[in-house]
Amino acid sequence: MDLSSRFVTRLKTNETQNKNNMKKKVLTFVILCLIAITVFSQTLNKNTLCKKWYLHHYEHLWIDYEPEANEKNDFIQFNNDMTYVSVDIGQESSGKWSFNNKEKYILMYDTNDDYIKLLVKKLDSDAFVFEIEIKEMEGIEIHCSNTKKQ
Repeated sequence: MDLSSRFVTRLKTNETQNKNNMKKKVLTFVILCLIAITVFSQTLNKNTLCKKWYLHHYEHLWIDYEPEANEKNDFIQFNNDMTYVSVDIGQESSGKWSFNNKEKYILMYDTNDDYIKLLVKKLDSDAFVFEIEIKEMEGIEIHCSNTKKQ
């Protein structure tokens, strides 16, 4: 093998290594971007959730139902310290909560460590829609708003 052949072979080897290095850099960049987006979206969801949510209405089979008179002041307030306060039919309760962003549910623990599971259907800055995972409430969506209904 003469000098020019070795030089060409070396150039091709360097070119292949450079392409591989570039692919690794691009892949690393894409992965870092995806991680940043995921972390941001989780923070956004927690920040969006942490406020006072007033009961607005129920929905079952695409029909809206107004809350009963004794439910007009019902709310859930999620706090940044992972605690909550809620009023349900005039009964106040409190405890801790956790949020699974990937599977879209919230666990609300009372002071006895019993919990209810809220299956999140929609969450944005103005609306919070969920179902409670218990047989009696199956298929009933609970619609909450960040403003109290008049």
